Amino acid sequence: MKQPNKFRLLPLGIAITAALSSNVTIAQEQKDGAIEVISVTGIRSSLTESMDKKKNASSIQDSIVAEDIGKFPDQNVAESLQRISGVMISRNNGEGSKVTVRGMGPKFNAVKVNNRTIATTDFGREFDFQTLPSDLISGADVIKASRANIAEGSLGAYINVNTARPLNSPGLQAVGSFDFVYNDLAEEYDPKGSVIISNTFLDDSFGVLLGFAKQKTTNRIDAAGTTHWSSFQADNTTVAPGPITDEAGNAVTEGTVWYPGRATYTMDTEERERTSANLTLQWAQNDDITHTFDVLYSDLSRQALSNGMQVPLHFSGWQDVIVSENMTAIKATKSASPIDGLFQERGQDSETIALGLNSIYLVDKWTFATDISYSKATADPRGNTLVTNFVNNNVDQSVKPGDPGYLPDQQNGLIVGQDYIEFDSSNGDVIQIDSSIDYADPASVRTHWNDIQHQEIEDEILEVKFDTNYDVDDGFISSVDFGFSYTDREKSQKSFGVDGCGSVVNTCGNFLDLDDSLFSINNNSSFLSEVSGNFPREFVLINDINDYKAAIGNIRGEPNWTDEVLRPESSVKNTEEIFAAYAQVNLMGELDVFSWSGNVGLRYVDTQVASSGHSIERLALIEKPVQDGGGLALEATYSEPAVIEVASDYQKWLPSFNVNMDFGEGFFIKAAAAKVISRPALEDTGVNKSYQQNPRAGDLATSGGNPYLQPYEAKQFDTSFEYYDESGNAYSLGLFYKDITSFISTQTTSVDTGLNIDGWGPVFEAITQKSNRSGGTVSGFEIAALHYFDYLPGWLSGFGMQANYTFTDSKDDDASEFERPNVQSPGSGLEGFSENSYNVIAFYEIDGFQARAAYNWREGFLEYRSGPRIGSNGLPQHVDDYGQLDLSTSYDINENLTISAEVVNATNANILEYADVRERVTKLEYSGRRYQVGITARF
Repeated sequence: MKQPNKFRLLPLGIAITAALSSNVTIAQEQKDGAIEVISVTGIRSSLTESMDKKKNASSIQDSIVAEDIGKFPDQNVAESLQRISGVMISRNNGEGSKVTVRGMGPKFNAVKVNNRTIATTDFGREFDFQTLPSDLISGADVIKASRANIAEGSLGAYINVNTARPLNSPGLQAVGSFDFVYNDLAEEYDPKGSVIISNTFLDDSFGVLLGFAKQKTTNRIDAAGTTHWSSFQADNTTVAPGPITDEAGNAVTEGTVWYPGRATYTMDTEERERTSANLTLQWAQNDDITHTFDVLYSDLSRQALSNGMQVPLHFSGWQDVIVSENMTAIKATKSASPIDGLFQERGQDSETIALGLNSIYLVDKWTFATDISYSKATADPRGNTLVTNFVNNNVDQSVKPGDPGYLPDQQNGLIVGQDYIEFDSSNGDVIQIDSSIDYADPASVRTHWNDIQHQEIEDEILEVKFDTNYDVDDGFISSVDFGFSYTDREKSQKSFGVDGCGSVVNTCGNFLDLDDSLFSINNNSSFLSEVSGNFPREFVLINDINDYKAAIGNIRGEPNWTDEVLRPESSVKNTEEIFAAYAQVNLMGELDVFSWSGNVGLRYVDTQVASSGHSIERLALIEKPVQDGGGLALEATYSEPAVIEVASDYQKWLPSFNVNMDFGEGFFIKAAAAKVISRPALEDTGVNKSYQQNPRAGDLATSGGNPYLQPYEAKQFDTSFEYYDESGNAYSLGLFYKDITSFISTQTTSVDTGLNIDGWGPVFEAITQKSNRSGGTVSGFEIAALHYFDYLPGWLSGFGMQANYTFTDSKDDDASEFERPNVQSPGSGLEGFSENSYNVIAFYEIDGFQARAAYNWREGFLEYRSGPRIGSNGLPQHVDDYGQLDLSTSYDINENLTISAEVVNATNANILEYADVRERVTKLEYSGRRYQVGITARF
């Protein structure tokens, strides 16, 4: 007979019960006395509980509980959710950040904590799971078919994350864990710890739960890529004197040649520190009244310093050019222009607090639930970009035009006709560089452009909900739900920045020398060691960022040059008020072949939005002469900011229907239909606009919000075939179809500014804004299986496997024809949809020993039909296939102590992005493997 496993989930082993879908559901189960205390003690227990929740749910959903969240390899909830069929995640510097469900990206999914909206400082409504450690939560539900009694706002899924409740596990309980985490790329050890204490008093009628988690992480991210993609005509001998040939050596004399305007190489070191805590107080006033008060707090600091360089390839003088069959320049030699040092300070300190009070009252056949919650999030995201120039330090810059022996451009540290840059991308994903400029020598560094900027973001949400359930129990009507909710949200953004070049002494394009002691060389960094090729591996680093800023201030004659000023035109305040009311009839009955249950409901939503800020107009645009005569820099004059405010509204009726048919012996068929919406990001509805402070002729761009945006809207249909046997095995097939009737898309319009520059031509401005349009369709299926090998003899009976596969097909009905010469069309698929994805998890559990191997794979997808203007010049942008293997093991020393070991990204998978064709790589990124060892104690 198999012995029971004594393993208890790291700090989550305290009293974890099934996550409940709504306040009314919670109340009804309390009323029926059906709340069951579940002590999750291993992989099998958590998976079995997840399957029970899926089987008994009132709509189509998947769930995770306890072990899948708190135990490796899942350091946060997003990384656990990816084990669910149809769920994929995006990563930020190697850690799971946001979720995609059935191809619907983060902006299409409503993420709640205890069924409440949490304020966020990220762009849009997307919840960043990095702010919420797995240690402090008890489970999560992914509801894929909507119901009237859950909040609107998701075309993908309604995801609810639950925290633990003390009354669900009476008595004193304490669990603590301590771990060391090692990143093999950063070569740093960092601590991680958590503790949860829970106790009940007054005959278990009053409970207190306190949780605390602290984690420090050092990450390193090595990356190479390209930006500023552009093109020239093969017969333009001014830009490309030639010769131009194909890979077979045949002359190419006509056609559009595409090339990367800049090749980039960066090495980021990021320090993260997250402090999280939660407090839950529960009071069962009597058998019919229960109050629950929650406080959740998270302080997340992410600070990164990026050292690197970018090689400008966007100037004329192309020689010995070799193009691919797609007319991509894959090898060429150019007259040298200064190579850029690329140093960046990125990161933010963010703070989130959420409070909520929930009360449940049972009165005869009535159940009343009230919930009031408040959350606030603040952050100060920073994005400083410090750019130096590298020149040929063997060139005597003291020789000026008109001096004897002067050579063209000598005063700028380069000699036209002698200095060169050669690039080669024919042998891999990273561009190889050869140049007469020594970019790995501090003596080559000169001044250029320095951008200092940050934002102050604040998001504040007040929610009030009232839910009622009346137990009818008459005929096929089991009960009726109805209620209303009110949400008041305000999200503001203030932008600050400086002049990047200087008003006293201009550092841009004047190639002023900097002290060599400010810099060093990364000659022992093993930069991109996983990649072969002769690309820059050793380049200049800034020794101390503050010393560098002080040196720039001295040269500019502005010691306080980093003092930022408010940019009113980029600052905005958006408000949103939502009133929602619903009614839902819950049904049940029996037929000869099956018993059934279900619900039919209608939800009404009234949304009022407003945006206030400042607007400016460009009054003039002229060519700005620069010392090297490049003729690309522009000078813009703008009007004074003027106050502007715009209000808008929309109302929606959202019907829904769900049915669950039980054919007995473990066979179920579920079906659902609903009309659903996802609201636009508040930032996209702003009146603010972003203008370039130092524009260039090839990159002139303006972007702004659209306060009149309407929500995404769709009709969706779901069917699920499910089978559960007595051994805990489970198998399912789900079919889904979404008809998106209203979509929001990024529209970029190219406008002639009327300025014409000799040697360049007309200057166009790219104006980018969100707008509504018709949508498309999303359809597909998902297959999931959970199988235990109990029937195998002896120790082999501890094996099990969980696997799922999702196929998604999307079609954009309004996809415009992409007609640019030698650019591959992105097709008619919607953005963000992977056609194929799968997860395979093999696990073993016996006698206090556990092991798990999880592999998650997602097929490449179209990220942007038309990419950002500066990054890709409007070319389509794709993300390549990604697969990650995670491993974990643990052993119970005794009932109180457990040791564990974990590996995340065991195969050191990388992220790769490219433009319209695979050879036009825009980003290759490695974040390394993450190892963790730890011990957990419980009392």
